[in-house]
Amino acid sequence: MTGKSPRESEAILADLMMPSQANGLRSPSIFGGVVMSMVDKCAALSAMKHSGGQATTLSVERILFKEPILVGELVEIRSHVAHVGRTSMSVVADVYAEDLRTGNRRHTNACWLTFVHLGDDGKPAPVPPLVLETEADHRLHQIAARRREQQLADRH
Repeated sequence: MTGKSPRESEAILADLMMPSQANGLRSPSIFGGVVMSMVDKCAALSAMKHSGGQATTLSVERILFKEPILVGELVEIRSHVAHVGRTSMSVVADVYAEDLRTGNRRHTNACWLTFVHLGDDGKPAPVPPLVLETEADHRLHQIAARRREQQLADRH
């Protein structure tokens, strides 16, 4: 099985945030579930690009909401595979919000998700190895490996 680089699994998803996506707070911002859905979809695209087939979400380890996202802002999610196991993939996704009037762009969320590649029979199937090309690839791979070890330890 030929390896793939994190760059080959990059996915980008963008959408303009509308009033119907806002929460009901006095100072409304975008409902966290809207952002979570976008993150899951973008990360799934990365997992499918890497595995070359179906992938399903196994877990969402972390979604850190650093800043609110406002109605009228453009939200962009960027994701890629950072680590692979035999049938699973750790995907990192970053969320950016942009005020289209000013061009001000903020990193609002950082997310880690795990996906499992599914074969044609619907069962977990092997994924290609990850070919690390850059220092950033190596750094994120090490972080993902530590996160995976912790996850496995927490299961027992």
